[in-house]
Amino acid sequence: MPITKELNNIKKLEAVGFPHEQAEALTDIIEQSHVDSQQSLKEFIHNENTNLELRIKASQAELLIKFSAIVVGFISAALAIAKLLW
Repeated sequence: MPITKELNNIKKLEAVGFPHEQAEALTDIIEQSHVDSQQSLKEFIHNENTNLELRIKASQAELLIKFSAIVVGFISAALAIAKLLW
């Protein structure tokens, strides 16, 4: 479905003196430009979402490694304290 109203655009162009053929051609160009822009925007957003997803997954993996290191550190410290107390 076109973004703009093609028939209204043709009428507006004709109202300011464009011949029907020129008004129609110009309107078609404008409509196609909108469609192309919309498609480009969709592709850009998709690529950005993919990038963000990859960065989030990398961050999650990094956080998991850090959390695991903290847990291992606490366990090691608890074992060391337990050995000292017994």
